[in-house]
Amino acid sequence: MNSHLNFFRFFSDAGQQQFIENNLSRAFAICLNNDLLFFSHYIQSIISQDDYDYLFSVFSKDSGYCVDIQQEMSAINIEGIRKVYAIAMTTETMDMADFWQQKLFENQDRHITDVWILIKDIALVIEVKRNAADCKAQLYNQVYPFIQSASKPEILPISNSWPEVIAIMEKVSTLQKLLNRQSIFVEDFLSLSERRYPEWFPSKPFGVLNFSADHSSPEYFQLMKRLRQCISQSRYELLGYSDRLAISVPCGWANEVQPEFQAYNEVIKECLAFYIWPGNTKGQGYYIYNKPMDWLEKEHLAIEGKNYDLEIAYNIKFTHFNRYVCGLTFYGEDLVGPLLHTSENFHEMSGQWFREKWAGFETFLDQYFPTAFDWKGKCQWEENFIESDRSYFTCSFGFEATVFIPFAEFSAIDRRDRNVTAVAAKLSAVMDALKNLI
Repeated sequence: MNSHLNFFRFFSDAGQQQFIENNLSRAFAICLNNDLLFFSHYIQSIISQDDYDYLFSVFSKDSGYCVDIQQEMSAINIEGIRKVYAIAMTTETMDMADFWQQKLFENQDRHITDVWILIKDIALVIEVKRNAADCKAQLYNQVYPFIQSASKPEILPISNSWPEVIAIMEKVSTLQKLLNRQSIFVEDFLSLSERRYPEWFPSKPFGVLNFSADHSSPEYFQLMKRLRQCISQSRYELLGYSDRLAISVPCGWANEVQPEFQAYNEVIKECLAFYIWPGNTKGQGYYIYNKPMDWLEKEHLAIEGKNYDLEIAYNIKFTHFNRYVCGLTFYGEDLVGPLLHTSENFHEMSGQWFREKWAGFETFLDQYFPTAFDWKGKCQWEENFIESDRSYFTCSFGFEATVFIPFAEFSAIDRRDRNVTAVAAKLSAVMDALKNLI
């Protein structure tokens, strides 16, 4: 599915790695305003039981209800409000004991709050942060009009965390799925925020998870969730793809690393493999073919003073309109005659090929691969190109390098739910080593 079809994914932030806070508070408010089950559960998690019963036990046509963003507090009719919940929503729970000792700001927009909720005569003023920033001073300034008002409503400072909100959303999502009444608002918020902020989502450490290389298994899903959380705390960024987990590793000759849980061999049956594709585009190829190629002989990669098995294969990638179509991965023993990946072939044969010259491209590859290898079948040449309506393709002559690390090494250092520091450091070391491969 096109990731832009996510309700909260905007074209304007397609290249960003995270929500800006205004978009985050807007998305949260839209969920509250359009999903009544989530709204009810969230309100119940914040206010007292007595207040919840008061708000929802009796309905009156005069009862007020409002969910809004960027609300100017000085414009509110304060006299009609009996109680105010001042909520600091960050990634971690804060101590609110010093809330009343905060100082006033001098700037004009000090009273503008991120999210404003009013039900009957009870208000919720929410200051939203996508990190652990201390926002008590901002929140204090936002409720200051209530503090100095003649009616003196009761003000209760509350600390609320995004992991708590996500836990509520996931419960709501599960219930809606059971009732076959999924909400696009909750589902899309969870989908996008899980890619952007995996640390908000509960996950179990590798040390207590069962290993699985089956992508469709619940165990694999849990492993990937933990891995995503660990990467988010490393020195490298997750790329915002919806179809794969990829780590941004810009180094000229490559731009991403993809980790996979898989069985490596009979000795290491459980491992975490890290794939990188040098020369994955023609532009990246110039960084490789114009330099010595001795790195192709490497069989091990040193990471934090220890050698790990490294496999390097040849790769031909086919794209159309800059989107991946198919590829061929092979080794030197799969070829007949000379090497295919040479500087001469890179400069002359990689790049764009129009349909009228495809027969020449077939002849070119036929001289390198034996009939038994069936390169056309492996990349579904007929279906993807000959029988398609494509008028051209673009090919690159690159490589696939894979380093294999036993899963047991990650399990040994990952034992606590919230502490991913050790795994994040190891992942950073893996990325550093791969960047220095060439």
